Amino acid sequence: MRSDLTYMHLAAVRDYLPELDRALVPSHVRRRWNQRELSPEQRIHMDAQAALDRKAKEINLALGIKALGSAPAPLNIAALDARDHITAAVAELEAAVCDRLAIIQLEYPTTAERISRIINLLDRIAAWEDLAEHVQQEALDLRRRARLPLGDIEPVVRLTARCLYCGSVSLRAFLERGTVVCANIACRCDDQDCPCSWEQPQRHIWPFDRWPWLAANLTEQIGVAAE
Repeated sequence: MRSDLTYMHLAAVRDYLPELDRALVPSHVRRRWNQRELSPEQRIHMDAQAALDRKAKEINLALGIKALGSAPAPLNIAALDARDHITAAVAELEAAVCDRLAIIQLEYPTTAERISRIINLLDRIAAWEDLAEHVQQEALDLRRRARLPLGDIEPVVRLTARCLYCGSVSLRAFLERGTVVCANIACRCDDQDCPCSWEQPQRHIWPFDRWPWLAANLTEQIGVAAE
């Protein structure tokens, strides 16, 4: 199950690479367009501003003043930093995997090729518990790093079943992190060693490998609706 989650993260990072390359130029960064209607006053103001701009342009042309030529758009630093970080981190991850599995690293591969190789080795990586955990965590971190400059957000799914402890309809599944969390800050259980009883209470969390147990206990309550 861990390999499945790791594969999902690594495949997503590989898919993000060409998008990050395109996003290096700010105009290519994906944005969610939120159109809104202008009020009559706003429309009048914009029309007046446009008229002033046209008049200024006519005056400048009459005086022989021309607009400056277009200059290359500055690079999107956030996308550049993310791309550089991913390139270096994937190279280090491949090196760690190859060292543990006693295999030779690829010679001058692309970052996408390194990721593909790690994916192909996931079955062998799974035999080493600490390595598998490290690769999964790195894959998750890389996925988060890749999506931020692109304006993506982590998908969250709301479960319609009630929490086993507090009975609230407050269960949320964070798909990238592979966890189900009770969003009710007042949720408590009877286990005195549970983090929910700490001085600063922690939320109840079920990791990916406990999802079958959680599903079995929620029985017929389980139902999913997009957040």
